[in-house]
Amino acid sequence: MSSPASQPGCPITDLVSQCIQARIITQVQYQELTALVLADGTVDESERKQVNRLFDAIQVGRVKILD
Repeated sequence: MSSPASQPGCPITDLVSQCIQARIITQVQYQELTALVLADGTVDESERKQVNRLFDAIQVGRVKILD
């Protein structure tokens, strides 16, 4: 069974997918992602995978960070 952060419709998954599709992440989106990930005080495996998915896209240049 999938955990909530890996399912479509999950706020973290939706935000990561939106950033990857748009090929940018804004400061507002970054702050929203941070708040979502840290909301419960822990980072589970599925949340970590979503964040890594975004970081990987940033690292290889598929997503740009806007100031």
